[in-house]
Amino acid sequence: MIVRLVLWRLDERTPPVEELRDRLDELEPLTLPSAFLVNDGAEQIGMLVVAEDDEPPLPQLEALRDLVGREPDLYEEYEALA
Repeated sequence: MIVRLVLWRLDERTPPVEELRDRLDELEPLTLPSAFLVNDGAEQIGMLVVAEDDEPPLPQLEALRDLVGREPDLYEEYEALA
């Protein structure tokens, strides 16, 4: 299993967190335990994705990248140990 953590720090060049939170409803839901992440206070948005080793990145990642308008500030992959 692979765990991907993808985060954006929002600023004046990106839509506000409230707008992005509302637009997450337009995206296809993620399969649990994967989830969209929102931190209103820190103005961050992202995704936590749990996938098999050979699965490509989810289409929701590309959609969220398009909503924010730029590449994520943090994109990390971890191997999940059982």
